[in-house]
Amino acid sequence: MQNREKKKMREEKILSTLDKLGCLSRSQLQMIMGIPDVRMMNKILYNMRQYLNHTFLNENVYYLNKKGRQQIGAQQEFKKTSRILHHIMRNDIYIFYHYPKDWKIEYPVTWSENGKKYRLIADAFFTYHDMLHFVEVDAQQQMIKNRSKIEKYASLFQAIQKQGIGEPVLVWYTISSVRKEKLEVWCKEYDIPYEVLCKHDI
Repeated sequence: MQNREKKKMREEKILSTLDKLGCLSRSQLQMIMGIPDVRMMNKILYNMRQYLNHTFLNENVYYLNKKGRQQIGAQQEFKKTSRILHHIMRNDIYIFYHYPKDWKIEYPVTWSENGKKYRLIADAFFTYHDMLHFVEVDAQQQMIKNRSKIEKYASLFQAIQKQGIGEPVLVWYTISSVRKEKLEVWCKEYDIPYEVLCKHDI
């Protein structure tokens, strides 16, 4: 009876985590669930196959199917697109910062400057050590667009600091050292608190 209850709780955690994050690779699920054995994790996921869809990106990537959504009352359907890498990279940050409880994805922010209204959508948002963390994932986006985003964040961070509602920091997660260096230069240029991580940093 105890094993059955444990299995049920584990399955519910996997389903609810997939609902929260959209999709997860097998290795990411392993880390979140604290299961060191690959074979055991594969067996668990195989036994849950009635609730899951999967695709392949270096390894299996899982997301809820209709039955999985119904099982936990999930409203949002994850649709497999070319942005799978983007989602997986964003999950890396979630894991790297120890699973923030207030983690929000596709987080909209609006503010005003000199009577003009601005808006941006951060790839994710969370608080960590009482600082407001805005996450941007750079999975081969045009660098000119990244620079434009940094300029917008500079304006947003000024508005946040003027209102005294917290200390913001911009977290970039990118795919190469070359892109990392450019992002660091631009963040310094616009004088905003930042951290730029690369795949090999995580």
